[in-house]
Amino acid sequence: MTLYACQTDSPASTIPVESVGTLKQIMHQGDISAKINLETLANRPHLYGLGAAENLKGEILIWKGEAYLTTVAGSGLATYDGFRKQASLLVYSEVAQWDSISIPETIQQLNDLESFIIESAAKANIDTTNPFPFLIKGQPATLNWHVIDWDINDTIHTHDKHKNAGMRSGWKNMPTEILGFFGPTPGVFTHMDSKLHLHATTPDRRLVAHLDGLDGIAGMNLFLPAVTEKIQ
Repeated sequence: MTLYACQTDSPASTIPVESVGTLKQIMHQGDISAKINLETLANRPHLYGLGAAENLKGEILIWKGEAYLTTVAGSGLATYDGFRKQASLLVYSEVAQWDSISIPETIQQLNDLESFIIESAAKANIDTTNPFPFLIKGQPATLNWHVIDWDINDTIHTHDKHKNAGMRSGWKNMPTEILGFFGPTPGVFTHMDSKLHLHATTPDRRLVAHLDGLDGIAGMNLFLPAVTEKIQ
């Protein structure tokens, strides 16, 4: 287990984030075994988390202390109580209060988000040399997602195979809620080409999916953990 704890010698606030399992273990070692029983995280009302189910059979989301797991079921999808499952990868944090920022017109696509989130977090006095969670809420023009359903007999893992192993789809102009985690070290809980890991959901939690693409996001709201002092 990796634990990122508050550092009293830093002028910025470090948000406590924990992670179990790593993408490096999955991609380089083919280790998709269970690393944590989600039931051990129950009864924590301010908990937020995301990850992949044991053997990469579905996407996990924890939102306000409630856990959800979406899996591929035949030609469709099914969503279950995630606390009854185990995860091969999970990153999570407890946040009691969030501050919101409107995403400006200059930010339109997923590729624009990373630098905006880092800059916004720094202005909010969040330590961006350590991981931190964030939320995005609103109605994007388009959103693309996948729900992983890995063939446990396949021992060769790549980013593209992960995106295509399961079900892929998306939606347009629908109310959307996104949980993301910023990770400064790729290969822990983010892929090597990004410092963000994001899961998308509908407000009724009928679907949890790994977010692949996002467009038309100006006017949505970014939520960062509330800290006492901010940089003007």
